[in-house]
Amino acid sequence: MALSPFGEPPPGTDLSADHGSRNNAAVITTFVLATIAVGLRFYTRYRVQSVQIAADDWIVVGAFLAVTASLILTVVGGYHGLGKHVWIVPIAEVVEMMRILFVYVLLYVVTVPLIKLSIILFYRRIFGMTYTMWFCVFLTAGYFISCLVAFLVCCRPVSYYWTQYAEPSGGQCVYDLYPFYIGNAAANVATDGIILLVPIPLVWKLQMRKTQKLLLCGIFLLGGFVCIASVIRIYYMTFLKNSPDVTWIMGDVFIWSSVEPSIGIVCACLPTLHPLLRSFIARVFGSSAERYAEASSNQESATKKIFVRRPTPLDWDESLLSTHDVHVEMSGLKRDHGDDGKITVDTHFRIAEESNQLK
Repeated sequence: MALSPFGEPPPGTDLSADHGSRNNAAVITTFVLATIAVGLRFYTRYRVQSVQIAADDWIVVGAFLAVTASLILTVVGGYHGLGKHVWIVPIAEVVEMMRILFVYVLLYVVTVPLIKLSIILFYRRIFGMTYTMWFCVFLTAGYFISCLVAFLVCCRPVSYYWTQYAEPSGGQCVYDLYPFYIGNAAANVATDGIILLVPIPLVWKLQMRKTQKLLLCGIFLLGGFVCIASVIRIYYMTFLKNSPDVTWIMGDVFIWSSVEPSIGIVCACLPTLHPLLRSFIARVFGSSAERYAEASSNQESATKKIFVRRPTPLDWDESLLSTHDVHVEMSGLKRDHGDDGKITVDTHFRIAEESNQLK
């Protein structure tokens, strides 16, 4: 007699195995990394750059809150059979686990577009809006709307999604969910790849040394780790096609569905942390620019100022986050008539740069 509606377990299955603790550890580890990245991002904006929080920063916060909710669902799911073989999980617990999975999928469909949109708005803040970025916005919005609608109408009634194992005759699923999961994940990887490549040609057009261009491109391409996590997630989803062991298989899917957006948040925050890194290096190793600024501050105040706008990013910091105003201060104008009849003009200049955050 079968222990559950899922039939008999395959020979050799260790029914005592429980991956709940492993699942929680993996999800919590990457969540901590995302928490640190978001915290450093806001510290950089407030304390290092002293600028207002931009739209891309707030959207990252929204994605972080969604990831936090996903973490909670993963931990709670462990108490309802997630990470255990379905043949030892009471049917009532399977229903609860499927209810958690339903909410989890909705959160995933919201979280991923938020991260993508934050990255696109960050690009806009640096380079300005381009047709390619608008295309990425269209893909992101299309991904969100299509996945949300397709998932909400997959079962009739909606509650049949989590009651289908306890009450097989209580409703119906309009289509097989396995192709939806795989198609959702594949579309996610494709849009990730496109968004990753958007800044590369823009960076390559900047007036900077080739080594700086390569380093900047490397930072943007760190988002490739998200694509790797997405591919691994697809791999574990493929086991759903031939096995009814939904609570066991979904344990790995939950892991990578949490790891992927957490890494995505980290990668979205990394380019914004360069001013913090520069500040840290200056504090530890010293900065000739800062020493020069301190020496210059002791000179008498300026009698005349000339402001020159440099709208095009020229160096590493500017290409990441800001343009600069160059303040040329001129003082101490003095004319001397030499013995040979020539006029000598003695002028003191002081040049200082002030950062202006791109809005």
